[in-house]
Amino acid sequence: MKRVVAPRVLVAILSAGMLSFLGILDETATTVTFPTLIREFAVTTDQVQWVNTLVLLVIATIVPLSSQIRLRLPTKRIFLLGIGFFMLGLVIDIVAWRFDLLLLGRALQGIGTGIGLPLMYNIILTKVPKEQLGLMMGIGTMITAAAVAFGPVFGGLMTDLLNWRWIFIISAVLAVIAAGAGAYSMPQLVVLEKRRFKLAQWLSIAGGLVFLMVGFTNIARHQFWSVAVSGLLIVGILALVCWFLLSWHDPQALISPRLFTNTHFSMQLLCYCFAKVATLALGFLLPLYVEEVNHGAVSLAGWVIFPGAVMDALLAAAAGKMLDKWGARLPILVGTIASLVSLTLMTIAARQLSNLMIVALYVVYYGGYGMSFSSLMTSGLTSLTAASHAQGNAIFNTLQQFAGAAGTALAGTFVAMSQNQSQTSAAGVATGTKWTLWLLTGLLVANLVLTIIFVPRGRKDSTNATSH
Repeated sequence: MKRVVAPRVLVAILSAGMLSFLGILDETATTVTFPTLIREFAVTTDQVQWVNTLVLLVIATIVPLSSQIRLRLPTKRIFLLGIGFFMLGLVIDIVAWRFDLLLLGRALQGIGTGIGLPLMYNIILTKVPKEQLGLMMGIGTMITAAAVAFGPVFGGLMTDLLNWRWIFIISAVLAVIAAGAGAYSMPQLVVLEKRRFKLAQWLSIAGGLVFLMVGFTNIARHQFWSVAVSGLLIVGILALVCWFLLSWHDPQALISPRLFTNTHFSMQLLCYCFAKVATLALGFLLPLYVEEVNHGAVSLAGWVIFPGAVMDALLAAAAGKMLDKWGARLPILVGTIASLVSLTLMTIAARQLSNLMIVALYVVYYGGYGMSFSSLMTSGLTSLTAASHAQGNAIFNTLQQFAGAAGTALAGTFVAMSQNQSQTSAAGVATGTKWTLWLLTGLLVANLVLTIIFVPRGRKDSTNATSH
């Protein structure tokens, strides 16, 4: 008899998903408010970028704790703690009269999002029957994809019709609803243990990610061999080496580096990161291209991206059904090929992309991304033992944030370098877009090769997976 997802579990997934949704919604919505925030708080473009960069930093440092927090605290308390941090941040954002207060509020939101993002997937991996795992993982990805789709439009409408603070006011109302639903439905996922907190391991992971991410984001403003770039990157690498040495022989490590010796897991994780780099780079490039090269309005740039982001959300769930029926290889291959074809066509026409071409090609790209992205995570996690799922989930969600920041920094660097060598800003954006697209196309070619080699054929149930 086919088992179905219990209604209470479904409510719990949606409650945790709402926390993730709101975190990403606010991130993408505030991007279109940057010119308004620059004027209102009298800050520079470099400073205003920290409204979102800081959130990514905080999420990347909080997510690695998820595999240990779930063993020390009841699941419901973890959820309410995440909602509490998130709502406190929203309140500060709403009343912030200084820029540093707005950053404080955004950092607190990042803590809440960092708690909620892995929690949603941990509920799915623990409570959903294996024959519906692909579908529910796809729905989880669809929730976050929907936030990416609606964020820029939502932020633009709120800013134009009311005030940018209404982004956070409406988010606060939805967070209260999620808190009530989660308090009612949240199941206990694991048996609690008294486990010593791995402070040194966490500090080495968090420090490594922070230094690497700040180093990447500084590439657009500083020379590579400067302390602000190469110096921070070296410190970040050294911190991760410390984490490796501290964790390798620890059977209860915060995140075990031994998971990376599983080639099916690590190669699909690499594909996952390459896909995220490409998507965040495009998310930076295409609105800029619409505004600078095609001389479109800011609101038009948001609407040009919207159809593709909607396609991503829809096909993420469809890919889950395909995975449940035929395995992960089919949706990953089809999605990767679709995205690769789209990127290739964008690259060929990089200097003459009309807004209509951008809409059409972005729909194809993002549809392919929606099919492959959640399937890569599901397939990668099912290559691990069930006992390693929480750590694997933390790794996927942590590196997703880092890959996103790296993609944005990559695109920004190519555009900035091209603008410095071009007579006009528009010409620099067109040239930078072309070189970035060439690199992104190369990443997806690598994804296609790695998929053919490392993604298993047919269905592979998580209960039968073994760690190598």
